Amino acid sequence: MQNSLPGTPKNTPQGITWRQTVVMRNTQGQEEAFSIGPDGNVWSFIADSGDSRFDATGQRLENLGLAADFLTVGRNVAGALVVIAAKGLHTQYRTETPQEGLTLADGLRKRWSPAQSIHLPTIAGATGVRRLYTQTDFSGMRIAMIVDTEQPGIGASYVMACSQWGDAGPGPFILLPPLGAPGAGQPAKTASAPGQATFRVAHSV
Repeated sequence: MQNSLPGTPKNTPQGITWRQTVVMRNTQGQEEAFSIGPDGNVWSFIADSGDSRFDATGQRLENLGLAADFLTVGRNVAGALVVIAAKGLHTQYRTETPQEGLTLADGLRKRWSPAQSIHLPTIAGATGVRRLYTQTDFSGMRIAMIVDTEQPGIGASYVMACSQWGDAGPGPFILLPPLGAPGAGQPAKTASAPGQATFRVAHSV
């Protein structure tokens, strides 16, 4: 997804592109693309909304108002999309609210829940979220974050924070150390989860 997307400001600096595009099918059955735009926020783009009120072709481009260095999109147990964005250690999400007959004025306000923060447990030396992952199966949606750390005497490392998603958002987090790393220097609450499923970055459905 590049600078020529409908609705992109004409004065976008050369070389600034749309990043980390994720394509999912929303609850209305439309393919919807999510990207981090040149302004550093998450945007939603539907190529054919089926409603010419949005523009001559029915295309729909919306700023979700989530500042992001990293982005992923998952699907909760109810089948609704969940957009998750991280900037530094600040992580937020918005959940799709299925709507019939969206209007231009109410589309963004009603279609997505208000932005809510995800509160990570205390992680010694945490400097920022480096990656976001989601996985959905019969038990619902899980999320995982790679959190970079920097500690005196240990140096640069990372921790994976994992959570089962519920009706009210993320549940308690489990902290996992780097693969093959010794336990020394890791947060005191670090624990492994038997049978932990492998997470992936959502990219398409």
